[in-house]
Amino acid sequence: MTKKTTSFKFWLLRILLFSTGMMAGLSVPWYAYINHVTTTIANDTFEVPSVIFARSLELYPNRRLSAAALNYELDLLGYQPVNTTPGIGQYRQQGSHYEIYSKGFHFADGHDQATRIELNLNNNRIEHITPALARLEPKVIGHFFNQDFENRRPIALSEIPDTMVMGLQAVEDREFKHHHGVSWSGIMRAAVKNLMAGGIVQGGSTLTQQLVKNKLHYHEQTFLRKLHELLAATLLETKLNKRDILAMYFNEIYWGQNGRVAIHGVVEAAQFYFAKNIQQLTIAEQATLIGLIKGPSWYNPYKHPERAITRRNVVLNSWLETGIIDNKTHQQARNKALQLSQSRQLKGDYDNYIDVVKRQIRDRFSSNELKQNGLRVFTHLDPYIQYRTSQTAQKTDDWLSDQVETAIIVSSSQSGGLLALTGSKNPRSQYNRALLAKRQIGSLIKPFIYLAALETLSDFDLNTELHDGPISIKTPQGPWQPQNWDNKGLGDITAMEALVQSRNQATVDLGVKIGLDKLLKFLNKLGLSIKHNAHPALFLGAIELSPFEVQHLFSLFASRGNTTQINAIISITDNDNKVLSRAIQPRKQNLQIAHIDQINTALNAVTTRGTARRLTTTFDLPKPLFGKTGTTNNGRDSWFSGFDQDHLMTVWVGRDDNQPTPYSGSNGALILWANLFKNL
Repeated sequence: MTKKTTSFKFWLLRILLFSTGMMAGLSVPWYAYINHVTTTIANDTFEVPSVIFARSLELYPNRRLSAAALNYELDLLGYQPVNTTPGIGQYRQQGSHYEIYSKGFHFADGHDQATRIELNLNNNRIEHITPALARLEPKVIGHFFNQDFENRRPIALSEIPDTMVMGLQAVEDREFKHHHGVSWSGIMRAAVKNLMAGGIVQGGSTLTQQLVKNKLHYHEQTFLRKLHELLAATLLETKLNKRDILAMYFNEIYWGQNGRVAIHGVVEAAQFYFAKNIQQLTIAEQATLIGLIKGPSWYNPYKHPERAITRRNVVLNSWLETGIIDNKTHQQARNKALQLSQSRQLKGDYDNYIDVVKRQIRDRFSSNELKQNGLRVFTHLDPYIQYRTSQTAQKTDDWLSDQVETAIIVSSSQSGGLLALTGSKNPRSQYNRALLAKRQIGSLIKPFIYLAALETLSDFDLNTELHDGPISIKTPQGPWQPQNWDNKGLGDITAMEALVQSRNQATVDLGVKIGLDKLLKFLNKLGLSIKHNAHPALFLGAIELSPFEVQHLFSLFASRGNTTQINAIISITDNDNKVLSRAIQPRKQNLQIAHIDQINTALNAVTTRGTARRLTTTFDLPKPLFGKTGTTNNGRDSWFSGFDQDHLMTVWVGRDDNQPTPYSGSNGALILWANLFKNL
């Protein structure tokens, strides 16, 4: 052997050893890394955003309900109107007669099965209903998302229809049960077809590879990433069985986009496109969803219905070919229209309401719990009333002026449940005036001054005479001399008349009799936090409150003392429907109901012959109504807070820059209040 040959073998050996070392040095850490990644995937738990629901629509005899409200709710929930006997998620209306097939729902107090409901409406009330008590599922009004804005709700594989489970494999991976994560024959077939086509017309990825790609967020396919994917898919199949992989796939895969929110998982896909539980999907609807997996944007049925139908029919052909469905089912499904839910077109204005939910929930649950644990928050929000409230606010420019803003709050008179809230006439406004705008309340304070007198002065009732004339009170800033709105004095008048006609000087006369310190103590007892160095102008409402705080105050009168707390939340459950929290019950005020009733008598007179008489004269609203107008200097704030036996509503109108307006409580806020009340 020559010296040259020996040298060549020596260097060849060194190169081989070096290459082997390099391969081992790179492949071992690479394998360890991919092994770690797949272990993480196998043990991964989904972050599930908490869901915020509106109230469920309860249906029972004599319930107040208009056809407009019922139709709006059915459309909002995605029920489809039909002319034949309705199936699940459909309804038929014939005049005042309704046939509804509800979808069922897991409520906090138990599971309601899908139910056939028949009812008649008469004079805006349910005249007859079978069964005697029923309810529709609540509308989802919001979520607590993580930073990725992914919406999903996991489901067990056993709860997914067999046609979808088998159908997914028939379309996406027919060898799923036989390969170990990678289908080499599938890769070869795809390579041949792509070569013959001169481009990529078919992929060779298995379901396991697709799952890995989604989990690792691979959007660009490079050679190295493809190697990652192949090894990871192979390793994942050693750590999960086939059913686990299918379950994870159905809960992970991306099905489309709702604004900035990504729709993940088959449960949310069924709700988003068809407003149905997954078990209630027809064969055609199941095939539409399976077809979407190939390209949620390209086959988006809302934007590209023809493409979606074509793709659905390809899926149906595959199902027929593999024996998943028979010829009759195949033909029936192909002939169906897409029948997408149109509920997503009725987007409610819920953001301002959700601000209240966040305030009332933040002390009970952490941000991580809300974004990851899939809690269910049930609220009092009434979707139809919220819709009408938003519409009323948006009419501010037409009924008043484009120079002013508004905030409107509606709650249940009896329970204090918050039914609707809007903080602006502009639905895109980011400033929630209902919660954040602190404004002087003016004459809205007066009913509480008179209530304080009833509670603290032993010789006072609403027949007691007060002096409605010039009055001067010493203050550190000099004498304070309040005037009446008409710059006149009526002399000695009863307290009832002074409250009904909103007389300033008579009210100050009463305030002096009570005493500022005693009044402050009483108002603090009602929940107002007022400093003890307050000016006597407090007698006339020189105190800044938000519209929401005003709503709290007037709930005292609307409920006859039963509540002074407006609650957005009914209850909160975990993902297994276990109740974790209920509405905070307010401490009941120690007030005499007889005194509250006396004030309510005056508040009723305000709406018939006082400052709010336009409600029953001009607007001809049904009696009895109760309420109080409020106006601050130069019309900077226009208020009306009023109620009947069902609803308490507070409306504020004013300018954000606190400049004067031409509106008093009776020709500003009251106009919006009256128009909203007519439409409830």
